[in-house]
Amino acid sequence: MDVTQFKIRFLPCHPKMYRVAWRLTGNEQEAEDLVQDTFLKLWIKRDTLLINGSVEAYCITTLKNLYFDQCRKSNPRTTDIAEEQVHHAYDGSLDGTLEAKADSAIVIGLIDKLPERQRQIITLKDVEEMDYEEIVKQTGLTSANVRVLLSRARKQIRQQWKEITDYGCK
Repeated sequence: MDVTQFKIRFLPCHPKMYRVAWRLTGNEQEAEDLVQDTFLKLWIKRDTLLINGSVEAYCITTLKNLYFDQCRKSNPRTTDIAEEQVHHAYDGSLDGTLEAKADSAIVIGLIDKLPERQRQIITLKDVEEMDYEEIVKQTGLTSANVRVLLSRARKQIRQQWKEITDYGCK
């Protein structure tokens, strides 16, 4: 595969690859480095690649695997305990755990950007898991006000999350 064929096949995937990399790393520079490392890996294997499906899906999978490999290398295991003996709070794989951790960091950042009252209400309800009556007592707001503020906060986070995952980071 020559350079032109490579560009035509893989470069259209760049925007989505960058968004995924940013979600995983939470850092613009690290995301750019990860995308470049992924392209380098694809370029090195360009003559042996057999992609039987979506090129974009293959690129994203390669990017995620490269990220998780880098995480494993930077955090090597220090014990000899068998994997079966360790209880994981997350039932998924290490990949899922790391991705969930990255997603949580993004959501926390979105909550921090909310107006003060909305941030307070969503934190009490969804983070501290208080019921509505406890929130009403603590804030002095009416039950209707609490529900409206919570609804608006969740709606704003959903919209911002959609922008991040669909269109890239702001």
